[in-house]
Amino acid sequence: MADMQNKEEVMLRVQGIHKSYGSLDVLKGIDLEVRRSEVLAIIGPSGSGKSTLLRCMNRLEEIDKGSIEIEGGFLAKTGKDGKAAYAEPAECRRLLGCMGMVFQQFNLFPHMTVMENLIEAPIQVQKKPKEEILPRAQALLKKVGLADRADYYPSQLSGGQQQRVAIARALCMQPDIMLFDEPTSALDPELTGEVLRTMRELAEEHTTMVVVTHEMAFAREVASHVIFMAGGSIVEQGEPKEFFAHPKEERTRAFLKNML
Repeated sequence: MADMQNKEEVMLRVQGIHKSYGSLDVLKGIDLEVRRSEVLAIIGPSGSGKSTLLRCMNRLEEIDKGSIEIEGGFLAKTGKDGKAAYAEPAECRRLLGCMGMVFQQFNLFPHMTVMENLIEAPIQVQKKPKEEILPRAQALLKKVGLADRADYYPSQLSGGQQQRVAIARALCMQPDIMLFDEPTSALDPELTGEVLRTMRELAEEHTTMVVVTHEMAFAREVASHVIFMAGGSIVEQGEPKEFFAHPKEERTRAFLKNML
C-alpha cells in the first residue's frame, strides 16, 4: 500500500502558467501535473510552446504568472501583484536540483573527456568527492552502452553517443525528475533509435520523465500520459492508447494525421 501511495505522489505541478515575450503570448495558462514514475509526453507543432514550457519548469525561462511546484515545494507562485515570485535562491537551488535536463543539442564540454563531463557537476555543484562519483559515473556509462568511451572526447563520438553521454551526465546528479527537450531532433534517423532505447529503459526503471518529443511511437508506447499543445495552450490530453486511437479535437486529429 505504501508503494501505491508513493506512486501517486505528485512530483511536479504547474498551474496557470503564463509566459510572454513582449506582445507574443507563448504560454496561455498551462495546468499539468506529473506523478512519481510517470512518463509525460508533450507533443504538438513547432511554435506551440512545448520547449518554452519545459524551460519554465527548470527556470531557464521565468514565468509571468502561475505557479510551479516541485516535490511539494514552490519554485514560483503568483503574488498579490498578480506576477510570479520565485522562492529564495537557496530554495530555488534545492528544488531545481531535483531535476535533470537533456537538450536538443548535446551541450557537452568539448575540452573534457566523457568521464570528466559526467563528474564535473557533482564535484563542482554538489561538492561530492571524486572517489564517490567515479563508480556512479562508470555505472551510468555502462548503462547507456558507452563504458568503453570514458576517455574519448565529444568530437570523437557520434551524435547518438553524445546524446547518451548527455543523459548519463544528467543522471549523475541523481535527479528525481528527468526533463527531455526533443532529445532526438538533432540526430540522423539511424542514431535516434539508440537514444530512444536508453530513454525506454529509464521508463522501465520507473524514472519520472517529462519528454517534449516529435517521436509519436515513443509517446504511444512508452508514455503514461500524453499532452497535445497548440498555440500556447493544452488542446487535448489523455492516456496514450485512447489519445492516439480516438483523438477528440479536430486540431489533434489534423496534427496526428500529418505525423503518423
